[in-house]
Amino acid sequence: MEIGVQTKGIYPERNAKQALQMIRNAGFTNIDFNIDAFLLNTDVYAGRINSFFDQDIEELKRYFHPMKECMKQYGICASQMHAPYPVMIQGREEQNRFMMEQVIPKSLAIASYLEIEWVVVHPIKLQYNAGIQKEREENMKFFQTLIPLLEKYHVKICLENLYESVGQRIAEGVCANPADAIAYIDKLNELAGKQLFGLCLDSGHLQLTHQDSYRYIQLLGNRIKLLHLHENDGIADQHQMPYSFGNGKRMGQNWKQFIMALKEIEFDGTLSFETYPCMNSFPDTMADKVLKTIYEIGEYWKTQIIGTVSYTHLRAHE
Repeated sequence: MEIGVQTKGIYPERNAKQALQMIRNAGFTNIDFNIDAFLLNTDVYAGRINSFFDQDIEELKRYFHPMKECMKQYGICASQMHAPYPVMIQGREEQNRFMMEQVIPKSLAIASYLEIEWVVVHPIKLQYNAGIQKEREENMKFFQTLIPLLEKYHVKICLENLYESVGQRIAEGVCANPADAIAYIDKLNELAGKQLFGLCLDSGHLQLTHQDSYRYIQLLGNRIKLLHLHENDGIADQHQMPYSFGNGKRMGQNWKQFIMALKEIEFDGTLSFETYPCMNSFPDTMADKVLKTIYEIGEYWKTQIIGTVSYTHLRAHE
């Protein structure tokens, strides 16, 4: 079991060498490669589409070649890539075509180039505007179109359990309900004729949609391929480090039952933290220490899940 952290907030703010050296020095061996940092969701929602993905695939490969070389240099693997999102916004046909026909396919190609097995692609959110049936139809149609590309590039896709902001309140989004997530993943894999789809379980989104993490994890079982680990106050998606809001008795995620559930389903993937807002809320001079603290949480959880203590963890507590 490896411990990882997202690159967003670290790269491309720093060059590949500086970013990966910083991540490796904190102890991490895996990264969540945020290609969505090159086309921010805030810009997509606002209709500000930059020219980054206008480049052809060979140009994009050249751009990310230093990252590939530095990953080898520092012994870091990418357990996942996070693709730009949202891929569809009602009434923006031209933008939607660009996202679906250029941005996502090129992201899959870059994942293959960087030897990343899993790409997180957010499902389309339509249920509160067009109804849940329309949402399901559009999602199934979109993800089916990607199956030939997944086979071509030898990569796989994880959907993510989402929330939505509706009328100034948080509501369940696509895959927030475990039955919904199971239905999507099983049907897509049936259509693909092989296991090309899984779930990226976002712990913060579980909190916002008031899902019981133990029950959710137990129901999804080995469909859970990736994790986005962070927490919030139950009101906003704050991406803070675990235990920031208490021990789960009154506030915060119940991490004890969360890691117990991972242990029971024999999760053996990467403990991947999605906590860049937490790291960047501290002064720059503290960034290394904050990253190290996040890593140490991962080491503690690893001992709880698989019952072993790494040499690094022992040395840190001598």
